[in-house]
Amino acid sequence: MIIEQLMPSLSPTMTEGTLVAWHIKPGDQIKAGQVMAEIQTDKAVVEWECVDAGTVAEILLPAGTAAKVNMVAAIFTTKNEDVVDAVAQARSRNKALNNDATPSAQPGSVRPPAPTEAVETGVISTPAIQHQATPVIMPALTSRGGHLEAPAGKNIRISPVASRLAAAHGLDLRLIVGSGPDGRIVRRDIDAAIKTGSAKLGAPGSGGTSGKTEKPKLKPFRPDRQNVVEQPITSMRAAIGRRLQASKQNIPHFQVAERIDAAPLAALRDQFHVYDGIKVSVNDLIVRAVALALRMHPRINSTFDGTTIRQHDSADISVAVALPDGLITPIVFKAHDLNVRQIGERIRDLTKRATLGQLKPNEYEGGTFTISNLGMYGIKQFNAIINPPQCAILAVAAIVDEPVVKGELVVPGKVMRLNLSADHRIIDGAAAAEFVRTVRELLESPAGLLI
Repeated sequence: MIIEQLMPSLSPTMTEGTLVAWHIKPGDQIKAGQVMAEIQTDKAVVEWECVDAGTVAEILLPAGTAAKVNMVAAIFTTKNEDVVDAVAQARSRNKALNNDATPSAQPGSVRPPAPTEAVETGVISTPAIQHQATPVIMPALTSRGGHLEAPAGKNIRISPVASRLAAAHGLDLRLIVGSGPDGRIVRRDIDAAIKTGSAKLGAPGSGGTSGKTEKPKLKPFRPDRQNVVEQPITSMRAAIGRRLQASKQNIPHFQVAERIDAAPLAALRDQFHVYDGIKVSVNDLIVRAVALALRMHPRINSTFDGTTIRQHDSADISVAVALPDGLITPIVFKAHDLNVRQIGERIRDLTKRATLGQLKPNEYEGGTFTISNLGMYGIKQFNAIINPPQCAILAVAAIVDEPVVKGELVVPGKVMRLNLSADHRIIDGAAAAEFVRTVRELLESPAGLLI
């Protein structure tokens, strides 16, 4: 039996994905459940598991190909059948799909027998026109804190998943020799570098610093580039653009801003540091406060599909996480049932796996409310765009030292600004104001977050 392995749809909004890497080759015996490849969707890099076991007869879409959902990526056999005709027909169907033909088969389906009339009329067996995705060009990593700097005239070819792994583990890409096509760095190269530890920033020959934690110096001047640098837009970047453009065009945003006294919040965070093994951040406390406030103001904890408003009982909070090629919003489910320590552990786990591209779709799809925190960058205030079908998003800025009024005196203090963006179709100004006021009261008297 001949089995076609079709490009799967790995998220509700995915219409096209990039085959980052294959873990199989022709002749391999593959079992059901075995990981065949890694696919970059519009959300993350996801492992593609085999549904129907068999022997790999042909791989039609090489690594690096951007392919539409339901294109034939590979062909398996179960009894070593001749696949010449099957390959020719699959290539022809792929070509038709690239020209917007509608596929009828499902991922991992068994190929139906070829109709006799198709052979008689002469099915064209030319190779499919494939959208070749140019490998991501990343500059050499030469400084700390995620800053990237490329030496003049030197670029590094690296796959998206390898780029995420390298950033997560602080590797200097100049010290890694790529084993992929045209010297491209792929995941196995990064895995080997992680295992040996030879490519860590600060390692001999890396040009980094060893054992130092000082802030990297700014380098505002660099030589002019001779040519324009072009990079292909990734699936994730394109999806972010579509969703946010639609959000701003279709959702009537309005903002409610609040300035809170953050001194008690900062003091509580500092008290946690006294206890060994306990890590609690200001963001963890904010997530806890928002979760409690959402339970008190269920109108804010709503989603809207254009016809139906759904008020959710559970505070499933999406937390924005920045990635090298975009952002993702993993979800802290039932945040109202978690204490501050559990929230922190959950967020750190989600953030780490998001950076490595290891999140499963059910961990970032859904959510009832989003928090976007740019406080770690020292930003004093900003507005965020609503993440549909949610109806609101909270923008959290940094805690800054500012004068505050205490009684009749102006004294030094700590201030943090919150900006709520709300969908005016669902939420009125008074409801938004009441919700923000509740969040402020919880954060200014943070002992209640520990109950």
